[in-house]
Amino acid sequence: MAIGPTLGTGLFIGSGQALASGGPASLLGSYIFISILVYCISTAVAEIAAHLPSRHGTMLTHTYRYASSHLGFSLGYLRWYSMALLVPFEITNAVVNLGLWDPGARVAIRISIVTAVVFGFNMLPEQVFKRSETAFTALKLVTTVGLIIISVYLAIRGTTESAARGFQYWNEPGAMTEYLVDGHLGRLLGLVQCILCSTISFIFSPELIVQRAEQVDSESVPSILSMTQIDCFHLFALYILSSLAITVASPSDEPLLTNHGIGAGLSPYIVGIRRSGIPILPTIATALIFLSSVASGRSFLYISSRTLCSLAETGHGPELFRLRNSYGVPYISVMISTLFSGLAYLSMAMSASTVFNLLMYFVTTSGYISWLFSCVIYLQFRRITAAQGFTQANQAHIQPYGAYFGIGVCTFLALANSLIIAAPSWDVASASIPTYIAVSTFLLLYFGHLIKSIMIQRRLQAKELRDQRHCGVLDKRPTGFQS
Repeated sequence: MAIGPTLGTGLFIGSGQALASGGPASLLGSYIFISILVYCISTAVAEIAAHLPSRHGTMLTHTYRYASSHLGFSLGYLRWYSMALLVPFEITNAVVNLGLWDPGARVAIRISIVTAVVFGFNMLPEQVFKRSETAFTALKLVTTVGLIIISVYLAIRGTTESAARGFQYWNEPGAMTEYLVDGHLGRLLGLVQCILCSTISFIFSPELIVQRAEQVDSESVPSILSMTQIDCFHLFALYILSSLAITVASPSDEPLLTNHGIGAGLSPYIVGIRRSGIPILPTIATALIFLSSVASGRSFLYISSRTLCSLAETGHGPELFRLRNSYGVPYISVMISTLFSGLAYLSMAMSASTVFNLLMYFVTTSGYISWLFSCVIYLQFRRITAAQGFTQANQAHIQPYGAYFGIGVCTFLALANSLIIAAPSWDVASASIPTYIAVSTFLLLYFGHLIKSIMIQRRLQAKELRDQRHCGVLDKRPTGFQS
């Protein structure tokens, strides 16, 4: 399933912040809303891929074909470093899950061990890695489904302190939580913040879903769109059920969900299981969530390193990045992408809960940019193919309206990331830093490539002008001139 790499990315930990920000109704509504957004973006990208499949995938080639080389370059590298940054995010996710929130030697040791494991798996032969990927995906699916079942069971059974509670947490402390201010505005801000925190569970899902569809059946063009739609429905069903289970597992006013307001805290599942008073079960759940985070980290390192290698193979990166060893592993790309894992060591200087938020807001903002321009490229694709007289054989009923919806929502979410405080204890400036860095990095890549292209073009024009002048001088030489 295409959901394999994304499982664990914020679903277990990030959902706790989302629940605390908006309450159970906002959490469920956020997952439904983001599912609709992801479906719109996924089908738009799938239509492009179905029209002209590419060996290197839609994440790299179609932007160059239907937009510009500047946008293709900046989006290609944005997707590379964002995937690479999801590796330290998952490592931090694992550390937060263990409750190692405060800086210390124990945090550094565990970060080093997890990083070594993630790197070691990615240096295995590709066939071996893909076999292990199947096993780890099965583990994450079992973990997700198992936690859903346990949450439903505990909601029916109740805790050692009370009888069956069902949807009690929807009534007490309430269905929607006020965020930053009181009243209806506070509940609205809570819903928006809940969406921002929930997005990390879906980030880059459209790109990965379509990429899988291209790789599985790249020669059967009609299947790409239908396979994308099927994978989307699998993803949405699992995530919406998970969000519903989370709302009955833990109350939204539990301080441990946000590490007492600092940032990311315990998973709502862990909170609910601890409240049940069942021995050993909290340890098992913690271990499974930890393994899921490690598995996601190794998957994202694989995707990011192959993206960097593909950029080099298509002529958009240094030749060094395409080097492979005898096992077919692009070891230079793997090592370069692994360097981003060093950001997880920020947990030695500040709380791991804070580092979690810093990485989350950077990655989600980059994801919004990727989704926004995916929709823009789709509209450009429709304009170009219509002008050329092509009739699309594969088109989702929701398009092109879904693309317009995606552009509007992604623009709003990117702005909201920089305007809404990431945690009540932070000031606005520090909370917005990851968003500003993400946007600035993308703009730097875009305009840097644009300026470089202009300079190269001017050099070529100057060289051509010199050659023309030189030829003109030769043509004016007197007859009989001996060189």
